[in-house]
Amino acid sequence: MAIRELSYVLLRDPDSGADRLTPVTAVPDGVPDDLMQRIITATHGAAPASGAALSYTRLPHREGGGLLCSARLDEDSERLRVDARYEAGDPDGTRRRWPVDAWRPSALAARGDEAFAPEDRLWDDALLVKFASDQGRRVAPFLADVRGLFADPAGRQIVVAEQDQETVARWIALACASLPVAYARALTFTTHSADPGAAPQQILGIDPDTDPEVFDRKHLPTITHLFRVHDGLGGPGSPPLADSWAEAAAWLWREGVVPRPGGPEEGTADGSGAFGSAGDAEGRDGSGGSRDSGLSPGAAAAGQAPAPQPPAPQDPFALLPLVRRALTARSDDAFEALPDGSLLSEILTAATRAAEQGPLDDALARDLAEIARRIATHRRDAVQPLVAALLRRQAKAAHPQDVVPALEAARGELPLDDGTWRTVRSEFGPPPEDELRRLLRQPPSPAWEKPLRALLTPGADRGSTVDEAVLGLARALSRPDDRQPCADAVALLAALGDRVFTRRVLNRLAEGAEGRRIGAIRDLAASPHGVWLRDHLDGAPFVVRIAASAANLGGAPYGRTGVELWAELAKLHLDGQVSDVPTLKILWALAWPEKSGVPPKHEQGRVTDVCPARLIVEAGWESRLSHWLRHPGRVTQEYFDFARAVSGSRRLAPSEQALAQLLVLARDFARGEETVGPFMERLPVLERDAGRLDEVVRDRIDCWIARGMARTEPAELYRTHALHYVATGSLGLIHEYGKAVRHAQRQGGTLEPAALRDPSRLAALFVIWGQPHRGARGRWRDLSNELLYEVLGAVVQHLDERDLSTVATVLSKVDKWWVQTWNDWRNGRR
Repeated sequence: MAIRELSYVLLRDPDSGADRLTPVTAVPDGVPDDLMQRIITATHGAAPASGAALSYTRLPHREGGGLLCSARLDEDSERLRVDARYEAGDPDGTRRRWPVDAWRPSALAARGDEAFAPEDRLWDDALLVKFASDQGRRVAPFLADVRGLFADPAGRQIVVAEQDQETVARWIALACASLPVAYARALTFTTHSADPGAAPQQILGIDPDTDPEVFDRKHLPTITHLFRVHDGLGGPGSPPLADSWAEAAAWLWREGVVPRPGGPEEGTADGSGAFGSAGDAEGRDGSGGSRDSGLSPGAAAAGQAPAPQPPAPQDPFALLPLVRRALTARSDDAFEALPDGSLLSEILTAATRAAEQGPLDDALARDLAEIARRIATHRRDAVQPLVAALLRRQAKAAHPQDVVPALEAARGELPLDDGTWRTVRSEFGPPPEDELRRLLRQPPSPAWEKPLRALLTPGADRGSTVDEAVLGLARALSRPDDRQPCADAVALLAALGDRVFTRRVLNRLAEGAEGRRIGAIRDLAASPHGVWLRDHLDGAPFVVRIAASAANLGGAPYGRTGVELWAELAKLHLDGQVSDVPTLKILWALAWPEKSGVPPKHEQGRVTDVCPARLIVEAGWESRLSHWLRHPGRVTQEYFDFARAVSGSRRLAPSEQALAQLLVLARDFARGEETVGPFMERLPVLERDAGRLDEVVRDRIDCWIARGMARTEPAELYRTHALHYVATGSLGLIHEYGKAVRHAQRQGGTLEPAALRDPSRLAALFVIWGQPHRGARGRWRDLSNELLYEVLGAVVQHLDERDLSTVATVLSKVDKWWVQTWNDWRNGRR
């Protein structure tokens, strides 16, 4: 493309009144100088406007090209100077985005004698957005007339009346930013015209000083039949024309979105822009573009070249590209501001046609779906034809076997009404939920796969139908002895390959997992299907995982069973300790699956090694360990904890409950937590109710009773006659009492030597060990004498006569006989 720059001086002849144009630079060869002078003269009268005027005109010359002119008053000669830039050839090679970018605003300081703005200067998008917002309702009618300029036949010239040329330039820039790229480059204009009737451009600017005798902007025939007038000076202007493309572009401006990309690299020479393919998608024939002139008849008469021809298959003024641009709006509420009525209807019609007919790449498909979703937030009913078309297209694009899953997947992404879904779904066979519901009457089979796969597509779960399938599969898996249904269920789950669904089935299998169900899970894990089950243990319910472990540990021929399995499962899965009743019941059912649930006698004592006794009581299973309570083998802390836990249970036999309470009572008495009076009242009753005791239990109870007696104050033993129970008791009890006294003497307490220096305590001990007991055993008499000499004798030898006299005084209060006995005992020791 060749560029030639020339300068002229325009002077009006005072005699003839004709404008004469004189070149002040050499005119190169090949430049249509005569044609250019005619256009300049018609555009820029010798009477100068306020400030520099910018114009752009397409030339009807064999070389084509355009003429960009800047006319301004030469302050030295007081003549009108016109700087012209002639661009021969295809304008698509121009270095500027739009010719109007050459406008030099008043705020832009001049550099030397430059007539045009720097080539890198562009109209700022933010400025145009604000300008469009300020103009409000005037934008859509203006853009409707701009589109009319490129109609066939072309619309009338546009006259823009504003206070200054810069506002006119902004209207022209707004038009360029709204038009397809090629049309924006081809748009002709002048920011100021003294005589619009003679000007050849498409958009003509006038100001308040325009001579009404030359152009009357309020004249009704002028504004209705000759020109399209947009009056910013208070005049009526031309009646607005309805145009959906203009309304959509104005809507975008209001939402802060430039309708068309701004730079040359963002559009194509054919005017399709970044979204040119959408013209095809809408099925238009491209008739919106000019076929011949693209200019008004007046412009053609002035010698202007026709506008460029867009390719026939595309509509440069299609709505869909504008709507796709709206998806980039800074606010998600942009579509809520979309005017209801014909524009919305036309947008949805175009989008639906694109979904039904046009080539649909992934980006366009995503945009159409997003358009449907955004409009559906306030007009869900209006988008149903569009979402139905998208749904059909997705189904038709899928492999025949994947049609239903494709529909189900799309259903979760689109704002479908139930009616639309049913209509489209019926076009591709019965709904999968109906098919599956029919199959659910039979055991699981391969026929379940197809409808289940469709229903398991994300967002397509049909709730109750799938739940029924889950139940059927869980029921089949819980009966591994019924081989065929179980095998079919495993094969179906393997074929589906849906781990989330498999987990649902395993969760259902684990529900209410007690007794028979737990055993069934273990049997499933031990069956040939155990390999499949082990592959799905990650994330499976606890009962499934532990049942699989039990099957693995209990495998023949040397597998663990009973309490060995019980302990190993607790170690592997519970850090060695059962912590709650549900877990207890699961482990118990795996270790002792018999109907009674009673562990063998020799295993009962090890149950509480990994399970607190209180949990067994909470589970209500303490009676299952009643043999251990009667015959513990040895009395351990776990055994006593169990006795204490079951001491209040009514699920035990009365004798077993009495035994547990006897154990607790004796242990508490030994630890000083039970006083001797209440103890002696309850002891005989519990011993009677408990019946014959195991030797190990009897010995431990005697030991605890003896320890309790030894730590009790001698005065309390005398008052309650507690030692009568020991004196007349078993030899084992008497022996344990002797051990307890000697232990207490060494460890301190009421029987340590220092404590016995108390005359009152010494007197009480002498009485309780020295008094005769009816029915006492000979071993008691021997032990009491031993204790008198070992315990009291060791203390008496260190007492003085005053202390000994005090002991006698205390004994005299009991009975004078005890004073004589005390003296005799003392004398006998000498």
